[in-house]
Amino acid sequence: MEKVLFFLTLLLFLTSVGIMVYVRKCLLRYTDQLSNCLQAILDGNEHIDFQENQDTLVGKLMVKMRQLYEVLMKHSQENFYQKKQLESMISDISHQVKTPIASIRMYHNLLERKELEPSKREEFLYAVERQVDKLEFFMDSMIRMSRLESGIVKVSPRENSVYDLIAQAVCDAALKAEKKDISIKVSCEDYFGYFDKKWTVEALFNILDNGVKYTNPGGHIEISTEKTDFYVRIKIKDNGRGIRESRIPEIFKRFYREPESADVEGIGIGLYLAREIIMKQRGFLEVRSEEGKGTEVRVNLPRDKQIYSS
Repeated sequence: MEKVLFFLTLLLFLTSVGIMVYVRKCLLRYTDQLSNCLQAILDGNEHIDFQENQDTLVGKLMVKMRQLYEVLMKHSQENFYQKKQLESMISDISHQVKTPIASIRMYHNLLERKELEPSKREEFLYAVERQVDKLEFFMDSMIRMSRLESGIVKVSPRENSVYDLIAQAVCDAALKAEKKDISIKVSCEDYFGYFDKKWTVEALFNILDNGVKYTNPGGHIEISTEKTDFYVRIKIKDNGRGIRESRIPEIFKRFYREPESADVEGIGIGLYLAREIIMKQRGFLEVRSEEGKGTEVRVNLPRDKQIYSS
């Protein structure tokens, strides 16, 4: 009997030791897998075997590790993209500012000449004023763009009259159009849409202003409206120089200007701002253009709050 008890006790002891060894081995394997996985994430490896297909505690934990890895990779990619955007924007700003500053310095040097004729002095002073105005316009545009992109200023859509929206934008663009003898014809129903009136007026003005810039003196711009199932559409059509089809996707990029547009004032930010403003309100822009015949920009604004909220 004593021998039986001894052997049972010995068996239980050996079993306990075996279980402890097995558990320790499993824990070591578990911690090694976890440590290797975490180290691979810290090293930024793109191809990691998480072994999440195992129907074990380790497999379940690896599923969470993969989810964490994907979130970290997404943030890393977003940070990289934002860094590239910032570098590109700084480069573009430097380029945009460099030209007027160089012009101002040149005119300043010319104005310092005592023998300069009064008529030339007036001419150079006017040229300096134009360059200063260009810098001021550029800085104002940059401030609006940065405030909009950073979320400091948020659009606050509500139900508004599309007719009033168009009337205000046309009023803002009328003086420049009149100077070029460009007529603006408005033919629209008084529809209602869901948009932020202040910001959308700016977007519409930027599109109109662009049409005036690229339409020859004596040309015309036509504005009309229509309703679709979900949107109110504002169509702005000019008979200007038009846009080459291959360049249409480029025109809404920040600081983009066509190579042939050196003679036209501007810094290439108006259409970019217009698209950002409309998109923040769940709307979108469409462009139809034919080189040498003109351009039509379609502004699609949500008809009601439900579309904006979806």
